[in-house]
Amino acid sequence: MSSAFSPIEEFELLCRYCGKIHPAQLDRSIAENGRTVDRNSTFEYFCTKCQKTVCFKGNDLLEKPVSNSESDSEENNEDKNQNEEKPTDNTPVKILDYSPKNHYHIGEWIKHKKFKENGLIVGIDNGTPNKIIVNFEKSGIKKLIEDI
Repeated sequence: MSSAFSPIEEFELLCRYCGKIHPAQLDRSIAENGRTVDRNSTFEYFCTKCQKTVCFKGNDLLEKPVSNSESDSEENNEDKNQNEEKPTDNTPVKILDYSPKNHYHIGEWIKHKKFKENGLIVGIDNGTPNKIIVNFEKSGIKKLIEDI
């Protein structure tokens, strides 16, 4: 049995209709088995600029972070987390080293060794092989292979 999954509600998306990066908002979820929303479910997001929708599988999305009020165990860890630097809107929380063998989620930050810069994953092209669409800080939008 699959566990419940809550995807992030808003992220930066390369809209295929506008051709630009805009915030995308979660519209609805479609459970594959009809009951439990899990990583195999489909989630529909809409571009906040043109209102066109796009669907993603849960496997391609980040999970919504759990707030401190939702978990008693996290309250005990507050003192430990206060020493960590609080990210700003432009500061990524965690930067992963890019490798074509890994699987990535929309909204994650990656560091590319060849480009020597960080980028935000703003889309996914499913196919053979799968590609992630990354908005690099200096180089702009690039497509990179994943899951090979």
